[in-house]
Amino acid sequence: MITSSRRGFIKRSSLAGASLALPGALRGEDPARSVRSVSIFHTTDLHGHIRPTSTYDGIGNVGGLARCAAQIREWRKALPHSLLVDIGDVYQGTAVGWMTRGRLMIDLFNKLGYDAWVLGNHEFDWGPEVVLDAVSRSRMPILTGNILLEGKQAGTWDDATHPLAKVLPHIVKEVGGFRIGMIGLVTPGLPYWLRPELLSGFEATDPREALEASVRYLREEAKVDAVVACGHFGWRDEDDFANPINAVLAGDNGVDVYLAGHTHRDHSSMSIDGTLYTQANYFGIHCGRVDLTFDVESRRLVQRRAFTVFMDERIEEDPLVLEAARDDLDESGRYLATEVGEIDGELSDRRNDDGGGSPLQNLLCAAFVHAAAKKEIAADGVFHGTFGSGTLKAGSKTVADMWDILPYENRLVALYLTRAELAAVMDESLDVRSDRALYGFEVISASAGAARYESRGERFVTAVRPRNGVEKPEDHRYCIIFNSYDAQSGGKRLMRLRALAERPEARATLLPMTSREALIDFFKDKGVVRPADVREPA
Repeated sequence: MITSSRRGFIKRSSLAGASLALPGALRGEDPARSVRSVSIFHTTDLHGHIRPTSTYDGIGNVGGLARCAAQIREWRKALPHSLLVDIGDVYQGTAVGWMTRGRLMIDLFNKLGYDAWVLGNHEFDWGPEVVLDAVSRSRMPILTGNILLEGKQAGTWDDATHPLAKVLPHIVKEVGGFRIGMIGLVTPGLPYWLRPELLSGFEATDPREALEASVRYLREEAKVDAVVACGHFGWRDEDDFANPINAVLAGDNGVDVYLAGHTHRDHSSMSIDGTLYTQANYFGIHCGRVDLTFDVESRRLVQRRAFTVFMDERIEEDPLVLEAARDDLDESGRYLATEVGEIDGELSDRRNDDGGGSPLQNLLCAAFVHAAAKKEIAADGVFHGTFGSGTLKAGSKTVADMWDILPYENRLVALYLTRAELAAVMDESLDVRSDRALYGFEVISASAGAARYESRGERFVTAVRPRNGVEKPEDHRYCIIFNSYDAQSGGKRLMRLRALAERPEARATLLPMTSREALIDFFKDKGVVRPADVREPA
């Protein structure tokens, strides 16, 4: 495997790659034979990033669509036979993406002349209406074959004027005299992250079956010269429920190139069962390119080459993208700088000694109880974790601070559960070593002491009891607030919770707000948040 994901490597080199020649094929060095190349440029997991950002490792001033666009323009000048695709998770992840509900990113795709893009799981975070709006704005098709659209397979929509008619399992592009078949796939993990209300009308299906059907059509009926799969799931050390890449590409799959997304990794070039695999990282930190070389006379694909380019300060931002995005970026900047309130004393993310949540966790939970009360829902507790935000210092706070604490737009969900069910939920949470706490309740271990969260060890949660000391009958159902991600299993880590949430007696209620909106409202309503405001009820 050749990869440019290591920090030291990406600082030393602007690109890395490898080529795969097909067995017995000409490699293009023979001057007596005429060859021609078709290039495919690809981005993935932009998550609304237009301007440079930072890597997860803290390398700053890297990435962003504006830099990718500049690189793509340079490539296009030198390579006239080319295509441009994005592999999903287009707009969720930045304030400008949130404020424009994806409009800006899709408009930029239109301006840059993308040939197609793939639906990612985060496209659905804000509900089906936003997905439909994005699809409607898109001038190019959306490639996603393993999805049902209001019960219909992608590509079978009867009304050609309906936005969903743009969602197709595959397309054929004539480039440089060659027919390139392109297939789109989305991660099958959608139902384990997203509440049914957010997926309404959309259902992920088996990606292997969808791939096989598209390959069969493209090879046998469309008579393409090459097949490129664009999948919003990628390589991990082992396949998992959301990334079954080895299973999907196993055997004689008929796919020449797989352009990957979702796993936020930079893989310049590798091979999976003979398929060239490549992935262009996340946030535009890398931009990817594939070169397909054909023998002109025989039309055979004789060579496949893939690499990624690191989008650091050596790549200038595209001025046309910056101009098109300027007003929205300025507005989002002003929004992030808006003061929402202040904190009288710092809030640590260190847990309390009694097994309860940290002061920072308690802030979130108090905000969610407050938000539920404003919707006339009397919450008895909250199940929630943190995102490694660190200590929140005292002083004035802005919307940007709220984004740092809660980077996702998870909705709030109210569930009505018994103490025994809550104990089962907490035992499951501790078993997977999550940092989630049950605000408003004491969690009791088998040793009759307070449960600890560092590791499970021999501990087993036997009971929970309200911290206010008021215990009700065993069958009493307490109203507990969860975020929508956890209530849907937290990526298959909380399947017991998901099963409980699906029971009618749980009376699952999706609140009309995100967790971040609830936190912002809490600050605005309080003005000054004091320690007493976030102290766990006792």
